[in-house]
Amino acid sequence: MAPVYLFTGFLDSGKTTLIKDTLNDPGFMEGTDRTLILCFEQGENSYDEKFLDEHNAFIEFFDASTELTPEKMHELDTIYHPDQVFIEYNGTEVVSETLLKEMPPFWPLVQILTTVDATTFELYINAMRSMLFEQLRWSDTIIVNRCTPDMSGSMLRGNIKAINRRAQIYYEGAFGEPVELKNGLLPFDINADVIDISDDDYGLWYMDAAENPDKYDGKTIIIRGMYAENIPGYKQTFVLGRRAMVCCAQDTSLCGITVTNVKIWEMQIGDWVEVEGKLKTIPVEGGGKTVVLYADRIARYEKPADEYVTFS
Repeated sequence: MAPVYLFTGFLDSGKTTLIKDTLNDPGFMEGTDRTLILCFEQGENSYDEKFLDEHNAFIEFFDASTELTPEKMHELDTIYHPDQVFIEYNGTEVVSETLLKEMPPFWPLVQILTTVDATTFELYINAMRSMLFEQLRWSDTIIVNRCTPDMSGSMLRGNIKAINRRAQIYYEGAFGEPVELKNGLLPFDINADVIDISDDDYGLWYMDAAENPDKYDGKTIIIRGMYAENIPGYKQTFVLGRRAMVCCAQDTSLCGITVTNVKIWEMQIGDWVEVEGKLKTIPVEGGGKTVVLYADRIARYEKPADEYVTFS
């Protein structure tokens, strides 16, 4: 049985470099003798014969994902008898159902890793969101490389987490070293007597609160959003939120928070409201915590011109 690691990302985003670094990692390679690389595109960085020989790695090139059928995988397994398989995928192709669900038992898919070039991320998320969505949606690990300290961590993290909340994200500099991005500095004062979250900052606040709920326990806050959902069985509680574009305007996810201590019978789903109150952390089923807003004041709020969440 050879575990399969799928590497996705745009051309020249660092996939080949990541694969080479992995092959050079003694800890990862311990107990592994033969590696088969299936390459669907060739960027500026490539594999030379000396490198492949030194790492007992073998490479096969493909023009399209449709060529990698179960029959082809069986053939390659018979020829190479690999201990592990690395697939360097074409970033312009959608990850196929074969790779996600129909891998043969002798080649189980164990991890999906995506490389992101931080220098082009904002351009791609604005101009080619649907393509970036397909790269990130299934990822277990996302490596954001070529970062510089002046880049906005909130913009990068927020947009990625809106697409894939479960992925682990790592930020690296030009040479693979860890980098500390600006904005541990959030665009609001978390130590203010009342934290007033503007429309533009809702997404950044929401992601920070989701990842660090204890930081907001006991804080008084003002937030604005839509009365999005009822919670069955609760007469004074609803979900307030705003929608984030995941792929396109027709494909959105709700960034919502539970609000309690309100007269929901005086509102309708779809109403926009401003709520002031105190945040409290509570445990959630399966482990972890979340924040709930105990309202002291609620008022009607005019729907903003841009109702979608942003992370910049």
